[in-house]
This record gives sequence, structure tokens and C-alpha cells, in this order.
Amino acid sequence: MEAGPRAASPPSSHAVDEGRFLPGTVIAGRYRIAGLLGRGGMGEVYRATDLTLGQAVALKFLPESLGRDERAVVRFYNEVRMARQVTHPNVCRVYDIGAVEGLHYISMEFVDGEDLASLLRRIGRLPADKALETARRLCAGLAAAHEKGVLHRDLKPANVMIDGRGQVIVMDFGLAGLSEQLQGDARSGTPAYMSPEQLAGTEVTVKSDIYALGLLLYEVFTGKRAYEAASLMELIQQQERGAPASIASVAKDLDPAAERVILRCLEHDPRRRPASALAVAAALPGGDPLAAALIAGETPSPELIAAAGETEGLHPWVALGWLGAALAGIAIVGWLGVRFSITEKVPIDVPPDALARDARHLLEGFGYTAKPADAAWGMDYDYPDRYYLKTHHDVAAARWRNPAVGQPPIIHFWYRENPWPMTAQIGLNTMVDYTDPPLEFSGMARLLTDPQGKLRQLEVVPPQKQAAAPPGAPFDWSALFRAAGLEQSQFQPAEPEWTPLSGWDVRAAWTGTDAPTGSKLRVEAAAWRGRPVFFRIVGPWSSPERMTEDTAGGSLAEMVVVYLALAAAGVLAWKNFRAGRSDRQGAWSLAVLYFAGLAGGTALASHHVATMAEISVFWRVVCKGGVNALLAWVVYTALEPWVRRRWPQVLISWTRYTVKGIRDPLVGRGLLFGAAFACVGAALRLLRMALHGYGGEPWMGWLDPLASLRMTAAAGLLQVAGSLFGPLLVLFLLFVLRVVLRKEWAAAVVCVVLVAAINDPSADYSKVDWAIILVDTALGVFVLLRYGLLVLIAAVGLGGFLMGIPRTLDFSLWYAPMGMLPLAAVALIAVYGFRVSLAGRRLFKDELE
Repeated sequence: MEAGPRAASPPSSHAVDEGRFLPGTVIAGRYRIAGLLGRGGMGEVYRATDLTLGQAVALKFLPESLGRDERAVVRFYNEVRMARQVTHPNVCRVYDIGAVEGLHYISMEFVDGEDLASLLRRIGRLPADKALETARRLCAGLAAAHEKGVLHRDLKPANVMIDGRGQVIVMDFGLAGLSEQLQGDARSGTPAYMSPEQLAGTEVTVKSDIYALGLLLYEVFTGKRAYEAASLMELIQQQERGAPASIASVAKDLDPAAERVILRCLEHDPRRRPASALAVAAALPGGDPLAAALIAGETPSPELIAAAGETEGLHPWVALGWLGAALAGIAIVGWLGVRFSITEKVPIDVPPDALARDARHLLEGFGYTAKPADAAWGMDYDYPDRYYLKTHHDVAAARWRNPAVGQPPIIHFWYRENPWPMTAQIGLNTMVDYTDPPLEFSGMARLLTDPQGKLRQLEVVPPQKQAAAPPGAPFDWSALFRAAGLEQSQFQPAEPEWTPLSGWDVRAAWTGTDAPTGSKLRVEAAAWRGRPVFFRIVGPWSSPERMTEDTAGGSLAEMVVVYLALAAAGVLAWKNFRAGRSDRQGAWSLAVLYFAGLAGGTALASHHVATMAEISVFWRVVCKGGVNALLAWVVYTALEPWVRRRWPQVLISWTRYTVKGIRDPLVGRGLLFGAAFACVGAALRLLRMALHGYGGEPWMGWLDPLASLRMTAAAGLLQVAGSLFGPLLVLFLLFVLRVVLRKEWAAAVVCVVLVAAINDPSADYSKVDWAIILVDTALGVFVLLRYGLLVLIAAVGLGGFLMGIPRTLDFSLWYAPMGMLPLAAVALIAVYGFRVSLAGRRLFKDELE
């Protein structure tokens, strides 16, 4: 017959206290009481046998007086709910919960051993090696709880058990709770082991448990409490005064690294404490939880990856050396960039606003006097001519020695106007340019000039319907020649060959020679009712663009391969996401940053109008940024779990950024190192130009950012987006090659060759070109392997910004400030990275001390 629970008789002064339930009592038809283990503020604990499972358990009963306290009952049940989420060898397991005759209880793992408080009273302190082992296991158990969102809030020696096998087990999650549920109960716990913010009744976080962990470890290594106080006020005052007595004065055989991390745990300011228990374990002598996870065949969590990196920051003099190298590199790249810039050979003395006014005056002189409703302009390179020079080396050498003279101008200015507001029409483009929107409505006009405003090309759409009018005076073709800076007498009339896009009533053509270059030229023109509608200077570099197939999109086979790869990445990303294997925070951080860069840069560079068409511009900006950000999210989610399992070191700096932001020392180090490596990469690209001498193609940076601060900011944001996706694809390729080839060095070599070929596929490069390209690519792969993804992203982004905008040392020129802005921006980022990488250490004072 089952024995019901019965209260024990009040013990005499000579009897052994057996508690509320006598040995042999069966509780709830399942648990047979073996004896009382102890009492505490949260109730009695009995040893019992689980008759169903046939194993020893501990039963913890809520005191009858507290059982009537709804808050105590809620806390008691919260222990079960929270503790059941944590499964770890260093955490006491909780099995079940129940109630019998109004008494609430839980069943938990029975730990046959001694609590740490009793052990320390008995032996004083643990030997250094045993103390380190205990510390690591405490960190592991606490980290497992924190990973589930559970705070202990009452970590102390009495709540840590050492079982018969020497295993360390964290007990009593009776005061634990989810961090978001603790705002109204911050001072629960044992005052001697509370953090300053806990004693003050303010917010309790993971950092509060870290403080308690520091107090516990201090006692483990020294056998003494860090703070001995007779009252709560005295304890608070001792905490405010600073660090406790040196551990080394008691434990002389202790590695100084252990004392440093314990004292960091005891920082009064929570922000200066280690970020997690894993970070504490990693900072302990010989501690490497990431390596331990890999050896055990486990996939380390993103939190473990973030905790694996350095947290104390660079040594001040090391950081200063990197900063010096970065600033020196910026100065060298700035000087070399001026020397080899296209703007040093092709002067662009006239600012775009003035060229736009000249273009409007030209159109007025040709008879187009109506004021346009909208206009746009910009500067660009003559890409057909650049392609022609790449395939005609004999012409190119002479052309690059003096590219400022002769036809066609290497740099051209484009201007277009419209009788109503313009919006781009092609695809997701939002930036009006020379070809978008297409020239198809009456009144549209566009022209090209050289940087001095000399006409090179003109196209105007005449009215679609026009009333009959008597014939007017024939157009004076010499006006076009004067606008182009050509001498008409040096050209002979010829039969027209180039058909205008719009209508005309008279056409003409001439042939001649470009005196500076010796190239054969053809001038084509057309007019409609006495006004020019077409003018073009044609040379050997010219090709009929309306008769040439557009192959910019690649072949059908390439498209199929790309979409199959995207589909595979999408399936894999979905599986990783559903299974909870993905680094969701890292993926969303990447997507948000990519969207902000691409959408923000596109919005700044877009041509905006005060009409309903602006809605189309807005949604194209959002769609362009959103679709590409989603693609980045998919690739990262598909790839990251596999890299984290087999190659986690690459992700440490990036994961630290996504978890802690840009104020983390490792992130600051990444920015500092990235700035230095960006200068090395930029110098290598300039070296290629230097080795070609004056006969080689100069450095051609972006021209649009020179026009205004808005366009410069747009270029910077677009560079942010570009710096994210490229390194991610390199990481993907490198990882796939490592899986296939099995050896990291072989994967790195093949990756360098493939990336170099993909980025610079020109077959006409010399051996010197290819050598420098391979070195530059190898530098990127080395940075990825040695310093991680974040440093490569910073190096690519900052390097592109350094090499993105032409610059000059002639500060009287209109574009000089914009050209110097990237140098200043990269220098400021390097200084910021230097400051953050110190982790609060002062450069000179710490060294003097």
C-alpha cells in the first residue's frame, strides 16, 4: 500500500532532524524519500528515489509559509521552466514539477558531492591547476544558461557542487529568469555576490552574472572573498573604491592572465567587463573554447565565435605602429594617385555647372531657345575609345603619352534636356544619363562635349507633328564646326553614312584627318527646317551601337548557371534557417548594411523630380536595394553555418561586429588593419601604372563624385555595398575549393588564380601586369585567412574609396576638395579603429605605469 506524505514529529534536541517527510515516505506515487539533504531560503531538499526511472533524484519543496506567497510560487515554477531549457554537463538538470497536499516541489538531478563553499572552508583555496579547471567548467555551465537567455542572479560557492568525479555543477536556478522578466526584481540574490548595479536595484544583465563569476573565481583562487564587509553600505563602498587585493599576493603560482580576466570581471562599469562567460574562459590561461568545440566535433555557435576573439585590445605600441603604417600608406597612395591620375594628363578646369551653361548656350545658338523643364548632366569616359586602345597597342602608346589632345576626348561631358521632367526608364536604373531615358519624345536634346566645352556629338528630336511652313534658309554647317573647334576648310564633303535616330530634311558629311593623332575622321550632320538635329565626329574607334548586339548581359548558359546557383543557395539557406543552424543576427546585419549602402547610395545619385514619377524612383531604389540585400542574406545564410563548422576563425571579427557593433576592440582592429591593407592594395594597382610609364593607361577614377558632395556621399555608400558582396563570394569560392581539394594551401592557390582571372580577364596584359594582379589577389586571400572576413571587407571598401575618385594637388581647381575627401575619410576611419582597438588603454600613461 502506498504511503502518503506525512509530517514528521517535532524532533527533540537529541534527535536527528529528518525534515518534514520521514525516510520511506512515497510522494505522488513516484518518489521514495531517502532523507533530508538540507534547508534554504527557498525550501527543503530531500534525496529520493524515482521509482519510475529507478534513479536517485533530489526533491526540492517550497516552504509551506512561502507556498501561500504567490510571488514565491511563481519564482519556484520559473526555476523549473528556465532550468529545463538548459542542458549541459556543468548545470544541474531539472526533471519535473508537482504538488502534493498544497506543497510544491521539483525533482532534479541528485549530485553526490560537496558544495564549493564547504570545500573552500575545509581546504582554503584550490591548487592553481585545479582552480583553472574549475573556472573553465563554471564558465561553460554559465555560458550554456546565458545562451538560452537565463540569468542565474545568485551565483556563489554554496550554489556550486563538486561531485565524486570532480565534475563542477552549477546549482539552484531558483532565482534565475529571462532577462526581460527581471526588471522589477533586480536585488534578488545574495548581497555578498551581487554586482554594483544589482545592489543599486537597476537593470540586471549577463554582465551582472559575469561580476558574480569574478567574485566566485577570486574566492576559488585565493580562498578569500574579494570584499569582506560588515554591512551592505560598506560592501557598496568597497566596490566603488576599485579592485580588491591582488590575487598574486596569495596565489603566487597563478598565471597573471587569470588575475587580469578576474579583475576585468570585477570592473564597476558593466561595459568594461568581458562580454560573456565564454570570453572569460577564452581569456583564462590555456583557454580556447572554440578549439575545444572543434575537437569535440561540434559546430560552434555564433556566440562562441564572437567570444573566441581577442577582447583586451592591441598593445598600444602595436596599434600605434599599424596606425602609422596606415597614415603613411594613405599619404603615399594620395601622392601616387595624383601623379598617375587621368586628370593630371587631361585637365578638367571647367566645372560641370559651367559646362552645362555652355551646352545650353550652344543649343540656343542652334535655334532651340525654349526653356527646358528639366536638365541633367555629368562627366564620363569614352569607353569605345578605351576599348579600341586596348586592342591597338601601337596607337595606344602614342595616345596615352598625351591624351589631352586629339579625337576623341578621353573624358567627355554630357548634357541633356527635356520639355518635361525626366526619369530613367531602363530596368531598375534611377540615374538619368546620356542614354537613359531613351531619346524618343519631341523636344528631347542631348550632346557631348570635351572638358573644355567643344562639341563632339549632338542629337535632337524634332516635333512629331508640325504645321506646314515655307522653306527656310539652309543651316550654316560651319556653326557646328566652330562649336566643335574644327576647321571646316580642312575637311572635304563626302556622302553621308551615319543615319540619325530622328527625322531630318537635309544631311551632310565631311572627311578629314585629326592633326594631333593622324586618325582619319568623318563628320556627320543633319538638320530639320534650318536647325541641326544630328552631329557626330566619327573615327576608327566608332562603332554603330544600334547595329551591334548588346552582350553585356552574358550568354544564356551563363544566365542558367547563375540562376541554378541562386536556387541552390536559396534551398540551402531555407534549410539552415528552418533548422536553426544559421547566424540570423549576422545575416540580417549583412542584409541591412548592404541595403543601406546600395539603396542610400542609389537614392543620393538618383535624378529626382517633383512629379508623381518620383514614386517610381522611390520604389526602384527600394526594390534594387531590397532584392540585392535579400540575395546577400541568402548567400550568407547558405554559406555561414558550413564555414562556422569547418573554418570558424574567418568569421570571428565579422561575428564580433554583428554582436557588439563598431565599438568592440576587435572590430576597431579590423578597421585599422583594413585601412593599412587598403593602402597596400591601392599601391599595387598604382605600381602597375608606374611600370608601364607614360605609354600606359593612367588611373581613371570615378568622375561623377567630383561634381558635388552629394555624389561623393553616394559613391561612398555604393562602395559600402560593393565591399560586402565581393569578399563574401571570395569566401564562398575559397570554402568550396577547400572542401574539394582538402588542403587549405591548395585551395588558396587555386582561389587566387580564379579570382584574378575573373576580376581582370584581359588577354592583352603583360607578364608584369599578371604578376601584380596575382600578388594583389593573393593579398586579399591572405587577409581573409589570417585576419578574417571583416578585415577583408574593410580593405576592399576603403581601397575602392581611395582609388575611386581622381585627385589633384592644385587646390585652385574646382574638384580638389572632393578629390581629397576619400583620403581624409580613410584616415579618420583608421584613427577611429586605432582608438577603439586599444580597448580603453591609454597609450602613454599605461606604459609609464
